[in-house]
Formats: sequence, structure tokens, C-alpha cells
Amino acid sequence: MDLEVKFNEASAHLDAGHHREAFRLFHEAARAGHQASWLNVGYCFDVGRGVRRSRERALFWYRKAVSKGDGAAANNIGTMYRDEGRPRLAARWFQKAVSLGDTGALLHLAKLYLGPLDDRAKARSALTRVARARDVTVCTQEEAEALLSQMQPLRKKGAS
Repeated sequence: MDLEVKFNEASAHLDAGHHREAFRLFHEAARAGHQASWLNVGYCFDVGRGVRRSRERALFWYRKAVSKGDGAAANNIGTMYRDEGRPRLAARWFQKAVSLGDTGALLHLAKLYLGPLDDRAKARSALTRVARARDVTVCTQEEAEALLSQMQPLRKKGAS
């Protein structure tokens, strides 16, 4: 079976909730060198979709995808480290994701700057870029705009 066909079939199984079959097909395609499948196999291992969760295997497949320029895989690694309470390492991976074209990763980065990394200037810069971006979801833009508005200093009464 053609790898792209296998990938599309796996995606359809995933959408239909047939997680084991989806994983099986993604994994076959990934082992055969289908790069788009690498992200999906990493995701399946990351969240336990159709296979037992494995942090190590998820990282293996995500890193493989990143090595070929997959920004979403770098974003997912950043999310893993953020969820493990490792904000500096997460920030490096979110920055990598942005450099690979995943502009939405700026929102995650901004939240780290608003929280544990405590750098409001960098947070504002990242949120401004997300709010103006054309390649992110409307939901991501709206969240960035809401966070930006919360950062605005309160105006004093009578100030114009």
C-alpha cells in the first residue's frame, strides 16, 4: 500500500475513533519513512491513543519529525516539558516550533513568560505577534488578544 494512502486511511480511523487501527497504520507508515506519520505516532504514544503511553517513544518520534522541520512536533515536545514543570526547556522547544513555522507556539511561550519565566516584555511581544498572525486559529488569536488586554495598565479616572 502506498504510504500516503496508508496515512490517509490511518487519519480516517483516528477521526472515527478506531485508535488501535489508526496507530497500527501510522506506525507502519512511519517505520517505512513517511515523515507526516512521525508526528502522529509521537502523538499516539504521547497521549496513549491506540497504544500504551510512552514518554520516551513519544519523544523519539517527535524528535525525528523535528529533524525534518516539523514545527508541530517541536510544539508538542514543548507541551510535554511544560506539563512536567520544566518551563525553561519548554520555552526552548516552543521557540524551536516558532522557528519552524508554528506561530501558534508563541501563545504557549507567552503564557510561560506570564507565569514561571516572569518576563512581561517578552510575553507582550509574543502575544502581539500571535494577535497579528494570519496563520493561527481564530481561537488562538482571541486568546492572545484577551491576554494582551489583561496586561494593559488600568487607566485612571479622568485620563483620556
